[in-house]
Amino acid sequence: MKILVYGSKNFGDYPTFMRGVVVAIEENLHKNGYQEKHIKILTAGPRRINGYTAEFINRSEDMFRQKKIWTKFARAKYQDVLENLETYNIDHIVSFNSKSDPDKNHDALIRKAEQLKIPASFYRY
Repeated sequence: MKILVYGSKNFGDYPTFMRGVVVAIEENLHKNGYQEKHIKILTAGPRRINGYTAEFINRSEDMFRQKKIWTKFARAKYQDVLENLETYNIDHIVSFNSKSDPDKNHDALIRKAEQLKIPASFYRY
C-alpha cells in the first residue's frame, strides 16, 4: 500500500495528522481484506509534514510489526508527484491544510487524484 501525504506550510496539528494517516491506512487495509504486508508513506512536504511522517512511522512501527506489517517512508518532490502521479501507484492521498489555506477545490493534486479515481482526503485545521 502506498499513501501520499503533503500539506501547507501553515499546518501544525500533529494529532490531526496522525488521525488522517491512520484513517487512510485503515481504509486501505479494510478494502484489501487486511492482506497488506507493506505500508509505504510518501511525503511531499513541506518540512513539518515530512517530520510528522517520520515521527508517525517511528512511533507506530512496533505496533505494525506485531501485525506483521512492514512500514517505511520516503520523500518525494511535490511538483514531480503532481506531474507524474500516474506512475507512483498511490492508493490514497492525504492533504493537510490550515484554515487560512484555500479549500480543496483549489488543490491541484486533489483534483488530479479525483480525475484518476484515487481516494483522497483533505484535512483543514
